[in-house]
Amino acid sequence: MVLKEEVIIRNATEIDIPAVMEVNMKSLPENYWYGFYLHILKNWPEAFFVAEVDGKIVGYAMSRIETTSDPVLLGLANELERKRNPRGLFNSILEPLKSVLTKGYYGKVAHLVSIAVLEEYRRRGIGSKLLENSIRAALEIYDAESMYLEVRVSNEPAIRLYEKYGFKKVRIIKGYYMDGEDAYVMVKRLKEIPETLKES
Repeated sequence: MVLKEEVIIRNATEIDIPAVMEVNMKSLPENYWYGFYLHILKNWPEAFFVAEVDGKIVGYAMSRIETTSDPVLLGLANELERKRNPRGLFNSILEPLKSVLTKGYYGKVAHLVSIAVLEEYRRRGIGSKLLENSIRAALEIYDAESMYLEVRVSNEPAIRLYEKYGFKKVRIIKGYYMDGEDAYVMVKRLKEIPETLKES
């Protein structure tokens, strides 16, 4: 009988960055330079996770915290609903936008910059564990109101995973990736909408 290898999810350290870069290079076409990983690690250390199996880093997830007045990234509006239902324009975009701008409202959001698992370690729930830890850190440690990410419109497995955790498609960015593919922006609201922003 083969025992299932234990997966350890922990915060990344600087010495993990080369292994994280290797996972990134093998798993994703979008790659980053060492200094980018280090910047995220230094500024938001508790939002940078690695997944370890038998001492080997097989996955990672890294987020940064941003402040924005964009109602879409705050999870207060959905541009795609407006496109599907033009009559819903005021309800889905203009009213939340007007409310945010009128009150000068800015909120803290978590941006899931990158998440990846080596191909041979997929379908073991590692991506789910990394995502769960990222969501928890965004809310409990960094007090973010929402979390957002970009995902290729063709990446159906990733989209299904994000939807399972309550993320919604809210925007399309045309030609976001270097090869010209579009990206969905997906957002998960982490907190109740503030009373001051709710319609009376």
